[in-house]
Amino acid sequence: MSLEEYYRRLELPGTASPADVKRAYRRLRAKYHPDRNKGRESTVEPVFKRIQEAFEILMGKRKPPAFSPAAAASGEREKEAPSREHRSGPPMRGANCLVELFVPLEAAIHGGDVEACYAVNGPCRQCQNKAADCARCGGSGQSVSGARCSACAGTGRPLAGDRCSTCLGTGIATYRKSEIVKVAAGAWDGQRLVVEGGGHPGPNGGPSGDAIFSVAIVCGSAFRRNGLNLACEIQVDFVTATLGGKFEAQILGRALPITIAPNAHAGSTIRLPGRGLTDRNGLRGELTLQLVLTMPAAASHLSGDERERLREMFADAERRARQLS
Repeated sequence: MSLEEYYRRLELPGTASPADVKRAYRRLRAKYHPDRNKGRESTVEPVFKRIQEAFEILMGKRKPPAFSPAAAASGEREKEAPSREHRSGPPMRGANCLVELFVPLEAAIHGGDVEACYAVNGPCRQCQNKAADCARCGGSGQSVSGARCSACAGTGRPLAGDRCSTCLGTGIATYRKSEIVKVAAGAWDGQRLVVEGGGHPGPNGGPSGDAIFSVAIVCGSAFRRNGLNLACEIQVDFVTATLGGKFEAQILGRALPITIAPNAHAGSTIRLPGRGLTDRNGLRGELTLQLVLTMPAAASHLSGDERERLREMFADAERRARQLS
C-alpha cells in the first residue's frame, strides 16, 4: 500500500505537514471513536482503526506493512525485506518550535542581533553512527520466510536491553541549537520573530520547521520600568547643574543631548517623551532622567585663590538670599 493511501484516510494531500496530520487525526478520531457512536460501534470501529493506523504510520510510530503490488493483489506477504527508505516514509517538514527570546533593553530600542539557545528534537546521532535496526532482520521485523523475527519480536529494532542509551531506541534525541536573531529597533514584548528553518529537523531528511521567537524585553539594574516608560539616573557635575546648559547623557551606549535647567538640584528629573519602549501599535513611552550631582574633574586642579574666590561668591549669594527672604 502506498503512503498516499494513508494520507487519503486522513483526508489530506501527500504534501501535508506533521501538524496537519495531527489536526486531521484529532478531528477524525473524535468523529469515529466508538465511545461517541453508541449503537454504531461495529460500523465505526473498522474506520477508527484505519485512521489510527494511518496516523501512527505517517508519524513514524509504526512501520507500514511491507507489501509489493503483486503480493497486495494476491494477499500474500512480500518475502523480500523492504528498503530503509520505504519503511521510513517520505521526507516530511519538521515541526515549528516556539522559543522565548530575552532581548536586552538596548537591542529593543535601537535594534541589534540577539543570540538564542534552545532545544530541538532530531535524529539520534549515536544511532546514526551504528545500526539502529535489528541485526538479524535488517529492521524489517520479518524473517526470510516471512514469519515474525524472533530477535526483535517483529519490531524491527533491538530489544530494550540492546537499545541506544541516548534515545532508548526511539531514534529521536534532544539537542541544543543556537541562532542569531535580528531584532529591529522598537521591538515590543510578545512580538513574534521567525527564523525559517530554525525549528525541529524534518523526519526522513525533510526540511526543518521554523523557529518562532517571542520577544521578552529584559531591563538591566540601571533602569526602572513601568509599562512603556523607563527611568534611570545620570551623573551631572554640580557646575553644569548650577549654571545650566547643554549636556550629553550616555544612555544605553549612545550619547543623548539634553538641556539642564539652571539651579538643578540632586534628584531633579528630566522627562523625554517618545524615548521609552514601543508597543505593537507604535506607541512609545517616555524616558525619565534623574540627576545625580558629582564633582567636576577640574575641581582637583583649582588653586588656593580660585577656591577662595569661589567661597566668597557663594557666601555673597547666600547673603543676598537672606535679604530677600
